[in-house]
Amino acid sequence: MQGIKKESSQMSTSVYQRIKDVIREEIKQGKYRPGDIIPSASQLAVMFATSRNTAVKAISDLVHEGIIYCVQGRGSIVSDLRNKAKATKHSSINKTSALPGIGILLADFDDINHPYLARILKGISQKVKTIPCNLKTFCISNYSIANFIQTENFDALIVLTELPQSSVFLLRQHKIPFVLVNNDVYGEDISCVTVDVFSAVCDAIKYFHSLGHNKISILSGPYYARSTAISHAAYMHVMKDLGLEADEGFFRACEWGEDGGYDTFSKILEKKEKPTAVFALEDYIALGAMRAAEERSIKIPDDLSIIGTGDMLSNSNAKISLTSFDNKLEQLGGLCLELIHKQLRGEPIKNSKINLKSELIIRESCIRAHDERQEDSQVKRSGFLLKPT
Repeated sequence: MQGIKKESSQMSTSVYQRIKDVIREEIKQGKYRPGDIIPSASQLAVMFATSRNTAVKAISDLVHEGIIYCVQGRGSIVSDLRNKAKATKHSSINKTSALPGIGILLADFDDINHPYLARILKGISQKVKTIPCNLKTFCISNYSIANFIQTENFDALIVLTELPQSSVFLLRQHKIPFVLVNNDVYGEDISCVTVDVFSAVCDAIKYFHSLGHNKISILSGPYYARSTAISHAAYMHVMKDLGLEADEGFFRACEWGEDGGYDTFSKILEKKEKPTAVFALEDYIALGAMRAAEERSIKIPDDLSIIGTGDMLSNSNAKISLTSFDNKLEQLGGLCLELIHKQLRGEPIKNSKINLKSELIIRESCIRAHDERQEDSQVKRSGFLLKPT
């Protein structure tokens, strides 16, 4: 890919189309052979003097066309089109044996290695062993949903991003079989598989309370996330149920990720009255809260007990192993494929809205409040699972 100059604004074709054309031609000329790895999205962005998102869209289109395929940890690999041609010719003899094409819709390919998505995708791939189909991965960031429906080829869709209601209704209007992941439209007959956020918040607060903690903070996801409204309702409900005072200043929405947790919890710690326990709706938010506390000489778990969500940090280098909820994401992914399979076959679905209950995995980041600490044997009797790191 030598001699590529920065595109002129007067060119009629888009940059991402040029990237596709160049890669196709270089594969045709033999520069890249079946099994070879083409440059990454970041490298292509530099070569074509464009954004990484544009390069990602080009790679995504080539994947959809079957020219390349992506392998996690390796990159984008050139397909063996000769074998594909043979397979196509063979399958055309009996079209009834063709497998359905099921699309997996992501917000951005940058997120694909995040443990949350990786575990769901693992669950989907495991279920494919018993429910044969062709999986395709799509990125919605460069599309409107209407344009996506018109231009892409798929038979059904697993939606791994939180689409607005208008987009969900458009999918239904076009009679596309789909399943929403951790999203729902209340009052509508729409298939979805979600994690039971309400129960998780209640269980976390009850566990803190069993350890003698009464000043409990909640760090939810962003203010617009479905989980934020649910977790706030759960917080108010369980605090009242336990006879504790709900401090609205202790409930904060924050951006996903460690920086979101750090920034938001830092503001909470500026208050005169500080929490002795915090529940974060993502492990990385919990990590950020831990960093904010440690910078202020607040020791974990001596001064602050903390629980995360997702059980994503078992292999991390964190000083303290984090108590966390296992959201059963592999099971969630498999259930999504089962629901899609039933829709495609026209089978009756008894429960189109599946809400999975998380499991609390107790580790080192939670202890009894101050002088009320007891031995581990008493913690085991609280009814929660104590799991070694």
